[in-house]
Amino acid sequence: MASGDILRLFVIAAGAYMLVKAVLSLAKRKMTEPFCLAWVLLSALMILSGVLLNPSQLDRYISTRGLILIIIVVSGILWGLWFISTQVSLLKRRNQEMAMQISLLNNDCEKIFKELEKMKKEK
Repeated sequence: MASGDILRLFVIAAGAYMLVKAVLSLAKRKMTEPFCLAWVLLSALMILSGVLLNPSQLDRYISTRGLILIIIVVSGILWGLWFISTQVSLLKRRNQEMAMQISLLNNDCEKIFKELEKMKKEK
């Protein structure tokens, strides 16, 4: 199997895997919608480029070992970006939830102050 075919298969497989993973992470609420949209677009571009591009003379420039090394490095970079995306999404969700809780606590605090003022006026 030529290096160009290996590269095409990797790009198509990685794109399909990222597409499925993005949809599942959106369903499980692990990632926010803008991040999922970006990952879906990236994976669709990867699948499309893997199908349409044909690097037929890649063997002249990169050896099979070099291609394997490039695939490992790219996989590591994609995994790191995915990890950062999920962590930022989780932090955004927690921040939004905390803001709602603080708003409710402020509302309760205002009610308590109003009741205290009523009690002071009655005395």
